[in-house]
Amino acid sequence: MPHSAALPFVIHREHGVVAGTEVTSTRDHLYGLLRLDGDRVVIQWRTSREVSRVGKEIRTDIELAPVREVELPLAALAGARTKRIWRNWWLRDALVLNASDLRAFDELTSDQDSPGLVLEHPAEVVLETRKSDRPLVREFIGELRLAISEHLLASIVVDREIDSGRIEFDPNADARTFLSESESDTRARSRE
Repeated sequence: MPHSAALPFVIHREHGVVAGTEVTSTRDHLYGLLRLDGDRVVIQWRTSREVSRVGKEIRTDIELAPVREVELPLAALAGARTKRIWRNWWLRDALVLNASDLRAFDELTSDQDSPGLVLEHPAEVVLETRKSDRPLVREFIGELRLAISEHLLASIVVDREIDSGRIEFDPNADARTFLSESESDTRARSRE
């Protein structure tokens, strides 16, 4: 059965520059959705950037970037957990995704059409969640851990089937295809 779960998140970033007689303050608010969709995790976000300038004139510009979407295969993830983080003198809830490869989150940090995410560590994505979403966070982590475990189990079964010569290796096929074929072969043999 394919797994599905969704979780909203938000990331706030601030940056200030004082240059001569001008002060520039930039605030980014990234509103996103983390979705488990079968054998992949989809991360979508939209950035709202507020740039305030105080100098010869006082001005605030607000930009809304297009929605960005990045898909991560389950094989690229090692797990997920919760964590409390400090932001503006308050403890906040956060979801931490751990990668199984350092290149797994590279696409998240690139600034193509809109700002990307900023990672404290290349193998971790820390996504701030709302206090009211704590049950959703626990449910999402449970679904993600189960999906990762099933994915690993399916790949182990496929490796054993290939090693024993029961099935032939097809690099373009999905592990679940091999698993379902090997299960049907086992059922057919047990009937004989």
